[in-house]
Amino acid sequence: MIYHGTPTLETERLVLRKFTPEDSGDMFEYASDAEVSKYVTWDTHKTIDDSLGFIKYTLNRYMKDETGEWGIVLKENNKFIGSCSFVWMESKNLCGNIGYVLSRQYWNKGIMTEAVKRLIRFSFEEMKLNRIEAVHFIENESSGRVMQKAGMKYEGLMRQKYFIKEKFRDIKQYAILKEDWEKISKNEK
Repeated sequence: MIYHGTPTLETERLVLRKFTPEDSGDMFEYASDAEVSKYVTWDTHKTIDDSLGFIKYTLNRYMKDETGEWGIVLKENNKFIGSCSFVWMESKNLCGNIGYVLSRQYWNKGIMTEAVKRLIRFSFEEMKLNRIEAVHFIENESSGRVMQKAGMKYEGLMRQKYFIKEKFRDIKQYAILKEDWEKISKNEK
């Protein structure tokens, strides 16, 4: 069952929720950081209007009941610090590809792994997907470590797969199957 809407999801430290226009300042804070946008497909935000424009685009997708984005919010202070989403979805094959971004201030704290694990759990339990994929530029091994910590397995290198930011990019692909996730979940109990 592919879900409708973008329900709020929680973890120990995080709330994953829909964007609001009020998130534009926090989004601009990380999206304007060239180090943060270095390994994503979108360009560094130059003005807060760039961030607000993306939020408005996403709000429109929510209204159309399209697979959207979740804002990552810290429970301790209600700070919007990043996002995770389905980049694309294949309903016929019950497969989704996820992507994510996080404010540099919160790197190396396990936050993105926590968010990705929750999105994977939602994908298998609620959406009834069979496979979740994610990719990263080969230069961004930190993203690969998030995928590994979330239980994903390395599947291979795709040479010059995407033309992004004026050059062809090699990417590494990871994936987790529902049966893999079920084994991991059973062992964690």
